[in-house]
This record gives sequence, C-alpha cells and structure tokens, in this order.
Amino acid sequence: MKRTAFFNLLKSRNITAYKLALMLGYDKTTVYKWIYGQGEPNAETMLKLIVILDVSALEILQIFAEKNDRAKQ
Repeated sequence: MKRTAFFNLLKSRNITAYKLALMLGYDKTTVYKWIYGQGEPNAETMLKLIVILDVSALEILQIFAEKNDRAKQ
C-alpha cells in the first residue's frame, strides 16, 4: 500500500503513528488507516491535528482530500 501525504507530514514532524495515537487517545490502527488512505479523522480530530502538527486547516483538509481525488481517477 502506498503511504500518503499524511505519512510524510508525520515524518517531517518526527511523530510516529504510535505517538500520535497516544496523543489523540486512539488505537494506532486508526492512525495507520489514515497513513495508508483507508480512512480519515473526523472534524474534531482534524482540529486536534492542526494544533499537534502545527499546520493550517487548509493543509490538513488538502492532505485528506488527496486520497479522495486519487480514488476518483
């Protein structure tokens, strides 16, 4: 499976899936689904990601919209 821009963002912030899962109170399997484009966080979690990852709302929305764009092609 191909990793997504979300994986690259986590890597650039030196945050592992496990560490992010702990910060959010999720199981790491959930975070891996986001990394591999098999799901996306809800709006409340996206707001938390904006703060944790120090990105804009537009950036986080674009990252998760990426997988939907690829699915349409």
